[in-house]
Formats: sequence, C-alpha cells, structure tokens
Amino acid sequence: MIPFYITSTNEYSGKTLLAIGLGLKLKADGLRVGYLKPLGKMPVKIGEVLTDQDAVLIREALKLDDPLDWMCPVVITPDLTTAAYRGEIEGLENKILSTYQKISENKDVLLIGGAGDPFEGGFLGLSGVKLAKLLNVWVILVHRIAKEIQIDNILAAQENFGKRLVGVVLNFVPLERVEIVRQEIAPFLKSKGVEVLGIFPQDRLLEAVTVKELCQHLEGKVLCCEDRIEELVENFSIGAMSLESALSYFRRTKNKAVITGGDRPDIQLAALETSTRCVILTGNLYPSTLILTRAKEIKVPLIVVKDDTFTTVERLEGLLGRQRVHGEKKIQRAWGLVAKEFDFSIIYQKLTSEKEVIEKRKGN
Repeated sequence: MIPFYITSTNEYSGKTLLAIGLGLKLKADGLRVGYLKPLGKMPVKIGEVLTDQDAVLIREALKLDDPLDWMCPVVITPDLTTAAYRGEIEGLENKILSTYQKISENKDVLLIGGAGDPFEGGFLGLSGVKLAKLLNVWVILVHRIAKEIQIDNILAAQENFGKRLVGVVLNFVPLERVEIVRQEIAPFLKSKGVEVLGIFPQDRLLEAVTVKELCQHLEGKVLCCEDRIEELVENFSIGAMSLESALSYFRRTKNKAVITGGDRPDIQLAALETSTRCVILTGNLYPSTLILTRAKEIKVPLIVVKDDTFTTVERLEGLLGRQRVHGEKKIQRAWGLVAKEFDFSIIYQKLTSEKEVIEKRKGN
C-alpha cells in the first residue's frame, strides 16, 4: 500500500479537488483506493458519528465503504481546542496511527487529506510535517498560483518535508500565466529539486458556487424557482448602472448572479433577459409581480437579502474559488482535469516499487 499525504501551502489551494481527481482516476485504473483525514476541522454529524465535511464529501465522490469514524479519527471542535490549550489531551497520535493501520488494509493507494499548510495542527502536536513522519508517507503539495506568482512557500515546504516530498501541483493558474509557469517557474522549481506534477489552469466551473450556497452565505430568502438552486454561479455582476448600460454589460458575462437594489425593477428585468443564474435583491425589498412572474417563466431564482448592495458585495468578495468540489458537474470536471494534467508516473513508480518489495518478501 502506498500512502500519499496531500497538503498545501495555504487554504483553498485545491487539496480536495486533487484527492477526488486522483481517487477517481486510480479507481478507474483498477486500483483499490482509500481516504483518510487525520485531522478534521469542519465538524459535521452524520447520524451518531462526528466527522469532517471533506471525509463525507470524498467518501460519496469515490463511493468508498470505510466507516466515517475511520476516515476521520480526530475532529477539531471548540472543546478539543480548549482542552489542548489547557494541556488536557493525550492519545491523539495513537488514535490516528490505529485508524491509519485499519483503513490501510486491502488498499493499493491511501490518499490522506492534509492540513492547509505544513504547520497547521501544531497546537495539538500534530502538524502536517509531524504527521508525514508519523505515518511515513509520501507528500504531494498543492500550491495556488495567484496573479503575483510567489513560490517561497513551496521551497519552505521542501525544506520541512525533505525527501518525502514527491512534487507539487500548481493549481488555479490564471490563463494568462500558464505559459510563464510552464516555461519559467516549473523549470526553476525542478532545478531546486522540486518536481512539478501538474499545472492546472484556472477553471470557472470548479471555482463556482451554487445558488443555494450563495443564499445561505447571505442569509437570504428564495422567492421562486427553488428547484434551480443547485445551478452553478461562475461570476458576479453588480447592477448599479443606467438601464441603457445594463443590457450590454450583462450580456458580456455568462452564468452569473446579479446583485442589485430591490427597488430597481428595470435592472432586474435586464438581468433576466441575459444568462443569469439568480438575481439577488438587496435592501430587504421585494420584487414587483411583473418581475416575479418573469423570473418564474424563465426559471431564474430571485433572492431577497437584508443588507444593502455594497455590504452584500463585500460579503461575497472572495467567495468564488473557495467552494468545495461537490455535485456531479464539479466532480466530473475534477476527474477530467487531474486525468489530463497530472503526471501519474510518480504514483505508478511508487506502486511498482512496492509490488517488487512484496514479491521479494514472498520469495523469501
């Protein structure tokens, strides 16, 4: 069994995306795949089991049979955090090791969901660096490329993980930066001993958020078309211009959510005549019968929120690109992206080496 610990240099880099894509591809190749999240920090209760949202998501996406309490042995809750600060916790290492041994049985590959950076979890004595040593795993690093390319964190991770680091995935690379990353950054990292396992270009669909998630984030109320709230929003447009400008402005952006004042029926109607996933009406103002009827006709949800337009936009800032990979569309896109862009040779090299070792042991 080969364990791969998937960690990142910072939050929202795409660890879950990579785990789902790798898992689906490896399963399609006939390998037995498992998943472990040693430290969960997004608690969710499924029946009587306290677990982590990522564990639930990946269990469903990869159609795994392992119990949820095996997939996430330690969940960081407020109570656990308080106990850690008081020095009242013990046995976490043994709990993780024991679960690791159980969930590894009869697997070819175990994907391990790591922390948001190599040092997260340190207050429990279980940083990513320590877990990698404790579990004796190979490390795959995920790094999100922004408009301003920074790679110092990659080199710092290399220093901390050492020979355990098999390589880095450069994720969400802006399309205009792909060639620079391919021709300059990747060769530079390789010269420093860091293999680039994949360069994943920015993908609007994978960064999208559902209408339902938008509504929940804004604490809004859906007025119509609740059967369309799982539609994906890829862009935001603010409707604060004149009617003359609105139509041409809205036509330039597809699959969007339009945020506009609840007292602007002209802008609302213009939004409904273009590729719009939902219209967010601010100021706790409800639409006219005309707008509501038209929205129902073309099946576009209307959402009323209490905040004004400026505050609503502020609350939405940074939301795109911070959503988890869930839903069939995103899962299939993740699989396709990883299958196309990830260098699987390293995975299969490790598997081949493991099989050779096992065969030699059998021969003896």
